[in-house]
Amino acid sequence: MRNLLILMIAAALAGCSGEEPGAKNVLQLGGIVDRTGDIANPNWYSAIAMAQDQMNVALQRAGYKDLAFDFALRDSKNTRSLATSLAQELVSGGAKALVLDSSPNTEGVASLIYDPDPARRIGVPTVSMAASSPFLNNPDDRSEDPLVRAARRDEEGWVFRTSMSALPQTRVVMNILMRKGIADKDHLKISVLGTKNAFGVGYVSALATAAEAVRPRDAPAPVIEGIFYVPSGTGGVPTDYNFADELNRLVDDVTELTDEEGNTIGEAARRSPPDVIIDASNSGHNINVTKNYSAPIPLLHHDTFRRAQVIEGLGGAADGQEGTSPVLFEPGPSGEAFVHALGVAGAVEVGAFDAVAYDAAAVLMLASLVASARLDDPTDVAPAQIRDALSEINAPAGAVVRPGEAGFAEAIARVARGEPINYEGASGSCDFDPQGDVLMKVAHWTIEQRSFRDIAIFDCVQPRCPLIRNR
Repeated sequence: MRNLLILMIAAALAGCSGEEPGAKNVLQLGGIVDRTGDIANPNWYSAIAMAQDQMNVALQRAGYKDLAFDFALRDSKNTRSLATSLAQELVSGGAKALVLDSSPNTEGVASLIYDPDPARRIGVPTVSMAASSPFLNNPDDRSEDPLVRAARRDEEGWVFRTSMSALPQTRVVMNILMRKGIADKDHLKISVLGTKNAFGVGYVSALATAAEAVRPRDAPAPVIEGIFYVPSGTGGVPTDYNFADELNRLVDDVTELTDEEGNTIGEAARRSPPDVIIDASNSGHNINVTKNYSAPIPLLHHDTFRRAQVIEGLGGAADGQEGTSPVLFEPGPSGEAFVHALGVAGAVEVGAFDAVAYDAAAVLMLASLVASARLDDPTDVAPAQIRDALSEINAPAGAVVRPGEAGFAEAIARVARGEPINYEGASGSCDFDPQGDVLMKVAHWTIEQRSFRDIAIFDCVQPRCPLIRNR
């Protein structure tokens, strides 16, 4: 078992799917996930390959319809144009659903679903594991670009996320700032370094909403300044870029005004420097952001910071850094099963979105099982049937099924008998709302002795993200 898993992961890391399954009925799925770009995490491919392997072992042992899943994995390099071309290639090759990574790539692939050109259009469900832009799955989006607007509204319900929107996480940020005595200032100013795309601009918009919600009575509206940069692709900054200009603009007494696309449109009246800086840069850049930051203004990091490579890059300078992220895995049997299996597979320390990547693959396979339950040949299932079944794998009255071979075997048996299931994932409940989104717990963390330590846990499954555990 372990040798098979390692072989599959090695093949996935080489940029292709695992070994061709021995079953006659192979249901093709796809994954477009960053392996070499500026948000890459070495565990993401491993987590998807592990989910595939565990499901295939469970299917083989059950003798279920001679079925196996095959994820064709491709490196997005976190580049939107590449992600869209890879999506067309995979769907043309037979993939009936896709796992995606970042917000810009998700938006780009979703645009293909609504493209007016039939030659470009794809019609498969997508599940994103690192897309947290509040602009996505927003039925009220008013983007001027009609194709972007259609992708963000997703009126036909093709776009799902096992990653949580950044909006609840910004509520946790404001909770932290209130506990630090910052958020309740009469003239609150927060400056954010973010990417000039659906994620960065969306994060600033979400933070402005969260800051307004906790504004003291009669206090002026909080000022949320966004300093944006182009993260990758043509004209994007390289990973060794030092951000000196952006950091100076973040801490000065000028407030730059930006539009809904992140373009600078002028300056507000001069005022004091910000009360706090939020680093929402990409994983490949936040090491240099931190190395070059020397201002006395408090600095908080977004979830892209929470990965082992950051500590390796910063060394001792990592100690004392703090920020927020969704919990690395759900405490309890589901999360523990995932962490144990990933460790057996020889993966590096669990980081941000590893469990979410696993769950993205798991929910697509479970939905495929449900959608094809009445078919003699499960590979005849239509992408639209898989899309519809994604809302059926978390039936409140269904039997709880969990990650791993045993959990997937239970799911297979229940589906074969026509019984409902309720998947409790490695990252959380994975309960999709009507927009295709999930809610999770969020951690406030710090780095001590070159290790991430959770300071507090907030339950963002609840509307106000209440504090549920404090160190």
